[in-house]
Amino acid sequence: MRLMFVILFCICSGVAMGGDRKPLWFADSRQEQAARELEGQLAILAAADLDPRFDDLQWRLAQASGPEQASLLYTEAYLLVRAFWREVHRFPPGQLDLNAPLSLMPEPGFASAMAHDAAKGRLYERVLALEPPVPHYLAFSNRLRKLHHLARQPPLAIGAWGVIKPGEHHAEVAPIRRQLARLGDYPGRTDSLRYDGGMVAAVQQFQRRHGLKADGVIGPRTRHWLRLDYQERARLLARALVRQAHDRHYFAPDHLLVNIPDYRLDWVQDGQSRFSARVVVGMPSRRTPRMHSELRSVVVNPYWNVPNSIMRKDLLPRILTDGSYVQRNRFEVLDSENRPLWLSPDELSRLAYQGFPYRLRQRPGPGNSLGRYKFHLINSQAIYLHDTPKQRLFERSTRAFSSGCIRVENADLLADLLLQAQSPEGPPLKRYLNASGPRWLTLQQPLAVYLVYWSAWMDGGRAQFRSDIYELEKAAIGRQPALTASLDKNKE
Repeated sequence: MRLMFVILFCICSGVAMGGDRKPLWFADSRQEQAARELEGQLAILAAADLDPRFDDLQWRLAQASGPEQASLLYTEAYLLVRAFWREVHRFPPGQLDLNAPLSLMPEPGFASAMAHDAAKGRLYERVLALEPPVPHYLAFSNRLRKLHHLARQPPLAIGAWGVIKPGEHHAEVAPIRRQLARLGDYPGRTDSLRYDGGMVAAVQQFQRRHGLKADGVIGPRTRHWLRLDYQERARLLARALVRQAHDRHYFAPDHLLVNIPDYRLDWVQDGQSRFSARVVVGMPSRRTPRMHSELRSVVVNPYWNVPNSIMRKDLLPRILTDGSYVQRNRFEVLDSENRPLWLSPDELSRLAYQGFPYRLRQRPGPGNSLGRYKFHLINSQAIYLHDTPKQRLFERSTRAFSSGCIRVENADLLADLLLQAQSPEGPPLKRYLNASGPRWLTLQQPLAVYLVYWSAWMDGGRAQFRSDIYELEKAAIGRQPALTASLDKNKE
């Protein structure tokens, strides 16, 4: 790391002064505006807790003794931010690792290119070009600045346990009101100890913003989010911005988007959601992977070819104690050449104990684990979207129950919309439902599919947060995210 700073000093010292020897970032109002914009971008990366160099540079900027030293540091900041985004986009689509070490080395010719931009008065445009193309970027920045202000205030006494229901009087109602007001969910008076209707509406809005059941009951999960440290909120929001910037760099205008922590699918056309549905994703021990893929066909009445891992972990233990489970649940036993075999329940139980040398396939129809529709994705991990007979699971606020594939609510409507959009004159989808076997329907144009992991985002001016179900945003041990005064300088 020390070598990096030596390189930085050598590079920066040659370009930190303008042609008239004035400090580069203070030569005129346009350059000063570029410096403020750059400082705001640096603050976001520091808040994300990605690399200690961002924190260190923020601190040194705050301690700068004059324009000359500050100009040198702004040049270093420009280099770091530029190198960071260049390195982020080196990760393959869907494979960004925010815990990977960052080299942040300057690209060849950086010094001469920056000197040329400065001479032509293009620094402001170059800094603006570093802004990630994320919807509501300014709202992200404003929310982070607001969280910085909140972090200066004394914490509120809200306990982790206990339940408060609408209409009750409770000593914690007043501090909860104040917390809701701080976070922008409650505009009323904050001293009452009665949990009244206005506060219930605020709590329900807060619960919706955090992916909770909006029942107005203040229980342990709602309390967890009410108690969350402001700096941790900023860290989650800033990291989510980086994830979005990486994913969106590859987005096609028309696509299916599954946000894993939000348990939601959206069909997006030209930036607008045309269809939205709740989904069930992989449990923490069998995660739905982040990936970019393509949907090329919809299968009506699909077979379920049971993956070996699911057969070994879930089905064989059942067959071991109940050999009739296979026939009762409409499974077929297939040999290595895909030929169906008939085995008695006793034989099946014995083979389950001995290792089971065959494959299992579930026939189409009622009770099939894939339901009536499968959305076939191109990937090497056998991940796809599908219908499910267990529709009741969509009513739960937490929906990480699958073995990795994604169960889609209203899959029939999605299938019909996708096929009709590409072939309006095609036959209605229902005509295939009564067939005895599967029917593969190929899309005329493959549709991009993105499985992403965004545990926070901005919805208009409001921040949305979701539980980090796979612990991808876990804080690095021994490090604290930085929120410094530089956020104050990057105002609208």
